[in-house]
Amino acid sequence: MITPFTPAIRNTNKPRILIVDDNSRFSQSAHLILQQSGHYVVCEENDAASAVETAGSFRPDLILMDLVMPRLDGAQVAAQIESDWALHGVPIVFMTGLVTPAEAKNGQRIDGHRVLSKPVSSSNLLRVVEESLPCRAAA
Repeated sequence: MITPFTPAIRNTNKPRILIVDDNSRFSQSAHLILQQSGHYVVCEENDAASAVETAGSFRPDLILMDLVMPRLDGAQVAAQIESDWALHGVPIVFMTGLVTPAEAKNGQRIDGHRVLSKPVSSSNLLRVVEESLPCRAAA
């Protein structure tokens, strides 16, 4: 599901969060949590092969990326995003069930990216997003 990119969305000062996950039930849940917080503009992409194009159009401030997806895994998509000059530097947080909550809490990283362990609680999702946004991390 792709959120339309209207001028109103592009002109807001709210951080833009892109969720890339082949599991639409998970991405819709995360989308709802983030959007209901009132602090973010959220877009979902459920096809890993389209993630770079969607990111280029949406211009996210942060990407939440499933690590295990069919055809392309999250690490491959992250590498494509990082090689795109317009997207280079956008923080990516990997979401995966391959890392335990304790490992994620202790700073486990995959390819240098922060990890969020699935299943994700609402409070943990909001905390990790807030901590991972570039404007928040620098403060």
